[in-house]
Amino acid sequence: MSITVKKLLAREEFDDAVIMRHGFTDYMRDYEIIVGARNGPPNTDVHSYQFIGCVEAHYETKLGKSFETSISDDFVYSGPDSPDKPDPDGFIWGVRFAETWVGGLKYIDKGERSTYWSKVIGRNMHEVLIGTNVYSLRLVFADIRYAFLGYEPQVQFPKNYPLKMNEITEDGGVS
Repeated sequence: MSITVKKLLAREEFDDAVIMRHGFTDYMRDYEIIVGARNGPPNTDVHSYQFIGCVEAHYETKLGKSFETSISDDFVYSGPDSPDKPDPDGFIWGVRFAETWVGGLKYIDKGERSTYWSKVIGRNMHEVLIGTNVYSLRLVFADIRYAFLGYEPQVQFPKNYPLKMNEITEDGGVS
């Protein structure tokens, strides 16, 4: 039985979930999103969505002015892994996830960007818009693969921290 990209995304939607990780795979062709707690807490399920042949990924913060106040590394080292440290006033990156909501993933039929890339590449391309409490993400891709990864805490990802600063840029201002 075959299934379309749009139908697979509708079947494996991730409304009221958390995006635990996202970014290009190590081999750089595909964009992967790791989603947990589909359909809300207390669910601990973890799923992988690989957007195959991703030709465009546009990420845009939704934090507005609070992005600037949350850019210090203090906001990375705060959160559930630092219970003895008071949380600073701003967005705590250390929570390690972004929350989706109902309608958090929207398939864009005949979208402007997928239409453009379909013409450039000469094959049918797809477009989705993903909304969270922290950012919006638009992906243009050729196909999708989906896999159930297991349940937390069995599925764990190492926590990344900022590199130690050996030089402070003159015009960047992040400490």
